[in-house]
Amino acid sequence: MTSRREFLKAGLTASALLPVGARADFAVVEGASAATVPLYKVLYDTRFPASVAFARRAAARGFALQAIAGDMTRFWYDDLYHRWREAPTPIAGLTAHGALFCLERLAWEQRMRVVYRGEHASAAGGRVAHRFEGPVSVTRAAVAATADARWAARLAEVVVELPRSREHAGAMRSSTAQAEALPSERLFSWVIAPVPRA
Repeated sequence: MTSRREFLKAGLTASALLPVGARADFAVVEGASAATVPLYKVLYDTRFPASVAFARRAAARGFALQAIAGDMTRFWYDDLYHRWREAPTPIAGLTAHGALFCLERLAWEQRMRVVYRGEHASAAGGRVAHRFEGPVSVTRAAVAATADARWAARLAEVVVELPRSREHAGAMRSSTAQAEALPSERLFSWVIAPVPRA
């Protein structure tokens, strides 16, 4: 089993943010609903109120949660590594960049990719700036969700409904009046899912 440190070293030469592909194509996961990407777990970081709000909304929708406090190593070794050995299973979250970076690299070995990514950062004028990449219908819904001061919770509704159908990808931006301070580091909402073989 490859260690987290080895993945971080390998990733230093790679771009921290790779663009989402030109088309959002998702592999079918057996037993899932026909319309949306089936999520195994939703990750959240207990250090950030926005991440906790995201998780609460996902839990209210019936999704299994996985709490982390910055470091996803225990989740990887105790759970996800074994799950992905059985089958590549989609996951989602709202975390800091470090957790996403590691999980994205680990997912590559399973033919999985980040199929949706939202970046959320403090901006001038007490606002939160958002940038979304992914299926066009999802980026539009994410922009609409961020019109609300409770953007993190509303964004969970968008992420857990990520469509499985083929759709062109796009990028959009928005901003939200900041209800509470974000951390100095950026937060990322994301979905990692299997991609079909070429």
